[in-house]
Amino acid sequence: MKEIVESYKSSIETALVIEDCGHVFDGPLYAAKQLENVFLDASLNFNSKERKVMASSIFYDVIRSKKIVKHHASKDSVLAIVQKITNQLVSKDVIYKLTIIDSKQVNAFTTMGGYLYITTGLLDFVDSYDELAFVIGHEVAHEIKLHTQRKVTKMLYSSSFFKLISIADFKKMVSSINSSLSAPFDQIDEYEADKYGLLLAKGAGYDVNRFGDFFKKFEKYEKRDLLTKLKSTHPFAKHRKNCISKYTN
Repeated sequence: MKEIVESYKSSIETALVIEDCGHVFDGPLYAAKQLENVFLDASLNFNSKERKVMASSIFYDVIRSKKIVKHHASKDSVLAIVQKITNQLVSKDVIYKLTIIDSKQVNAFTTMGGYLYITTGLLDFVDSYDELAFVIGHEVAHEIKLHTQRKVTKMLYSSSFFKLISIADFKKMVSSINSSLSAPFDQIDEYEADKYGLLLAKGAGYDVNRFGDFFKKFEKYEKRDLLTKLKSTHPFAKHRKNCISKYTN
């Protein structure tokens, strides 16, 4: 009971912080999101074998659909950052794997099982290893905070495959879900991944004062209106920058 109360208090405190630094909708949405998480976590749990099969199947499907860069000038440096970030994790159940995708798009994403993907466009976009460490910490946070698993669970609920439970059926399901697994996570998940990603990058020794630089550059190009807010799956860069500032102060 004490853990439940503490978790509830923490959720309310975080919701108030996000409401202050983010959009007026974000605080209430954060609180509501916690209820959804409880439902998703209780409704469907994958055993380790099922997770492994789904994760590897999704990974191989992703790399078949993308142009993969096996040898990149920055790969060793990126791998070193991944290592520093993941060395801080208490649980060692997940082995994080890095894939660099040849794309001008500035993007990074994670799929279940610790598969991290970064585009060459993002590597060109960042101006420091501190920025990159924050991005990698953010992606690792999606895995440790169960965002990747909940995404699959939600997709199972919304598809006709929900009743299929065998390993073979999980494999068949991949072709139907892989196209959206690289899509952005819910806005609230992004705030949470920002917060925990910041802590991971900070703990790895990177400069917290540089983390917001990533969003300063995006902020120049974004259109902030209600319609864009309702349609977007990421919070506005300005709000994410503001919240990062809150977390570091």
